[in-house]
Amino acid sequence: MQFVSRTPRGPSFGPDKATPGTKGKGEHSNRHTLLTLYEERPQGDITLEEFESLALDRLRVLKGIEDIKLRNRSDTEIQEKAKDLLEKHLQGSNNEETGRRDQLSHYILRLAYCRTPELRKWFLAQESELFLHRFSLLLTYERQEFLARCKLEYTPLEQQEKDILLADITKVMCSQAMTKEKVQEELNGTFYKVPFQAVPDLVAQRRVLLRRGYAYVSQRDLASLVVQAFRAKLSLGLAEINKQYGRMFPEDDTRLKPLVAGLSTRYLGTTNYESAASRHGGVNLATLPGLAQRHFPLCMQTLMTQLKSEHHLRHTGRQQLSLFLKAIGLPLEDALIFWRQAFAPRIPSEKFDTEYAYNIRHNYGKEGARKEYSAHNCMSIIRMSGGATELHGCPYKRMDEASLRASLSRAGCDLSRMEEVVSKARGGHFQLACACSFEGMHKGIPLDTGVNHPAEYYSESRRVWEEKLAPAEGGPAAKAQHQSSASGAAAQTPVRTPVPRART
Repeated sequence: MQFVSRTPRGPSFGPDKATPGTKGKGEHSNRHTLLTLYEERPQGDITLEEFESLALDRLRVLKGIEDIKLRNRSDTEIQEKAKDLLEKHLQGSNNEETGRRDQLSHYILRLAYCRTPELRKWFLAQESELFLHRFSLLLTYERQEFLARCKLEYTPLEQQEKDILLADITKVMCSQAMTKEKVQEELNGTFYKVPFQAVPDLVAQRRVLLRRGYAYVSQRDLASLVVQAFRAKLSLGLAEINKQYGRMFPEDDTRLKPLVAGLSTRYLGTTNYESAASRHGGVNLATLPGLAQRHFPLCMQTLMTQLKSEHHLRHTGRQQLSLFLKAIGLPLEDALIFWRQAFAPRIPSEKFDTEYAYNIRHNYGKEGARKEYSAHNCMSIIRMSGGATELHGCPYKRMDEASLRASLSRAGCDLSRMEEVVSKARGGHFQLACACSFEGMHKGIPLDTGVNHPAEYYSESRRVWEEKLAPAEGGPAAKAQHQSSASGAAAQTPVRTPVPRART
């Protein structure tokens, strides 16, 4: 497929060289050339392996920025996060390679995210956020050179009109809690007169003066203008690719089309949890109740609670919990005993062996095709659906707010975090709600990587407790005592809790 190349037809990405007579430019003199509006499609050939690798690397950048943005972090924190993510996932060995990776990965994701309005909306939002923070890192002379190269012409406000509006502009500046020195610095700079529709974000934040349909934008807020231009060009580009999608990917394409179609739902974390299981110690019948009480995410705690109270789970719920227990290190022999004992009051041993044991062994790759089955990741769990009495899937999506609060309370979530969790779930940010609940159950300690998989939650919970919480409670002795007491309490005391109601 001729779509991308190793030498994109964009700007020249040469080595850093200081422009003669330009003080202090040497270190970053080519940074602005790496930032583009992606107006020219790269041409050529690329291997499927690199195609997929570049797409996933850029997805990690975009999803990382989305995650920290939804956590309501400051602009400075978001900028630092964006810079770290770019260096980690898209940085090449030199400027040319960095530019190549940036161009290719952007256009590959255009293919994946052009297909539906929802996908286009998400991609537009995250790419615009990334572009904003990359542009904000540019120095003044770098911004000017970028604007000239991209032919973005914004007319400066004439001095006569500026003098007439100076008092009103000053009031707007002072309303933003700026110091007198900062206000004066802004007033001495250049202002731009643009239609107010060009800067909706600045209008919403009341950061610009509005007069007769025009907004007066300071040099500091020039980034908003450039982002709107970037967003408009990207939106048009996505629409064009969407029109060509059927021709680019015919129905009989069984190689590239499935790869592209699956990118928007790809799990970006690790699928190998054996090292985590060995690092934190194995899971067995004796330790499982205590570990579930302290370290399981809410989706798995909910299934464990229903299993204990009802002595049964429907097929989807069994699969979700069984594969998770396998992922965190529960051996097959212990898994068979665990499920047999959990079902015992309702299911005789003989019936369990004939109707349920095969499926458990199958999950462990010991029956049928003997394949290795992976535990469901968060995206897979979020997409699950079911009846009102079924509790598989994501509780932050499926539970009503009253049931969610009750479940979080039983799980030990701090009250100060609970409303934030419910608010994130209400807004459809289910993985972020799970990350907030993690903080509420671990004394405010945040997740470093976000929540993409229940086994990641479990592994991070054990790591945080062993490295930070256990020492504060008395070290290894307290850790051993806690696991022993939690296990014993869970094993001896039946838990009678109402089954949460699913959201309808």
